[in-house]
Amino acid sequence: MNHPMISTHPIANRWLDGAAFIVIVRVVLLSNMFILAMGLAGCDSERHRMMKEQYPSYSEAVRRAIDRGSLMRNMNEDQVFLSLGTPVCKKEIEYQGRPVKVWLYPPIGRDACVTADFRVYFEDGLVTTWDHFTKPTRFTDPPGGVP
Repeated sequence: MNHPMISTHPIANRWLDGAAFIVIVRVVLLSNMFILAMGLAGCDSERHRMMKEQYPSYSEAVRRAIDRGSLMRNMNEDQVFLSLGTPVCKKEIEYQGRPVKVWLYPPIGRDACVTADFRVYFEDGLVTTWDHFTKPTRFTDPPGGVP
């Protein structure tokens, strides 16, 4: 006896019997889950490698900030990555003729690269400041540039 959902599926009726259709669907789903898991593991292995190789060389204050998931001025991008993780989006803006990189953490609106709860600003690869928002805002360059 065929499962009612499979017997009504047009592909199953024309080219496959019900059991073969289920096997194909399972293979596709498992393949996608495996690809996703490998991608996530890649991020985790990068963090693990950095914690092992770079973390011990940081000052005690920087290590404490990383352990607490907080920031300090003059942290580099690797240190911010270890402290806060991967940003949902990275943007480049210009402030008084200087390039400023902005990392956005996690979105509180619908578009991760337009709204963000937390923003970190870098100049010459070092943290200059950060902002925390409690309600959704559109990402625009702050009036007058970086605060």
